[in-house]
Formats: sequence, C-alpha cells, structure tokens
Amino acid sequence: MSPPAAPRPRRGRGLWVAALCASAVIGCGTTTPGQPAAVSDGSSAPPRDPEAILRDRPPFEAAQQQYLAAVTDTANQIAALVPGLTWHLEENSWQGCGGEFVDTKGVQAYVFAVFSGPTPDSVWPRAVTIVEATAAGLGATEVQPFVDRPGNHDLVVTGPDGVEVKFGTAVATVLSALSDCRLRQYTPPR
Repeated sequence: MSPPAAPRPRRGRGLWVAALCASAVIGCGTTTPGQPAAVSDGSSAPPRDPEAILRDRPPFEAAQQQYLAAVTDTANQIAALVPGLTWHLEENSWQGCGGEFVDTKGVQAYVFAVFSGPTPDSVWPRAVTIVEATAAGLGATEVQPFVDRPGNHDLVVTGPDGVEVKFGTAVATVLSALSDCRLRQYTPPR
C-alpha cells in the first residue's frame, strides 16, 4: 500500500491573496491623525469643523416646517388613493444627531404619520411613487426595500447626512421623515 499523495498546492490562491493585499494597500491610503485628508484633485484640505458645516445650513426650525409640510402633503396624497383611509400625525419632534455631528448641538427634525389602515397591494406601487418623489424633494434618492410581499411592504429612502424617509404597510400604513442635522435658530435673550 502506498502512502496517500500530498495535496497539490493551489497556485491561484496565492495570487488572489497577493492581489487582495496590494489593492488594500493601494486603495486605502493612510493619514496621520491631524493630517489633512487628500481630496480628489490630489491637494490637501483641512478637515471642516462640524459646527461650521451646521452654521452654513438653514436652521432646524426651517427643516421642521419643511418636513412637516412634506409628510402632510404625502400622507394626503396616499390617503386619497384609498377610499376611507385617514391619517394622523403621531409625532412632530426632534432627535440628536449622529455621525460627525454627534458632539454638536445639532438636531434632526422627525415627523411620523400613522394611517387608519393598510395600503392595498393594488395601490402600493402608486403610493411608493408618491413617497419617492417626496423623498427626492428632501434630498433622499437611495431606495432600499426591506419587506416586499403581499400585504406587507416596508422601505426606506436615504440621502446625505442622515436624511431618510420610511414608508411601510401591514396592519396599518406608516410614513416618517428624518432631516439632516441642523442647529436651532438663535434667539437673543430678552
């Protein structure tokens, strides 16, 4: 009886690992803390202060009005698609910011509407078109469906800096919108 043959080395595996390592080194680059990151034209730009970014944006109060109007208009359009469907505003509030704005005084407007019943499957595609148009008006264009089966649909449309519009239906239909990070309007003391 002869001993079993030694396994043959995989030649392609070594090349694949080498290519992966090379692409990681070339593609990622490094910066030292405090060193400006390279921008696409090859020059260096100092990192922007998150508070300065927020000061360049319209105030939170403007976002709150804009998002309330957008959710109200969208909810009215969706309700008009289904006889007898009504909706109410469940929440018109704010939350703290995340990401690069987590340590700032910035806040995000949050508006949440709840409907009296579901959006039927036959109407769902038209309702989604309405929601996508509203989301695009708020700067959100990346659509991600989470659930899409008969009688149960759920999706989110996202945009830069935390903007998102969520829309779903099962037992009832829900619609929410979250703004990008904003600073509250300064009102001088009296």
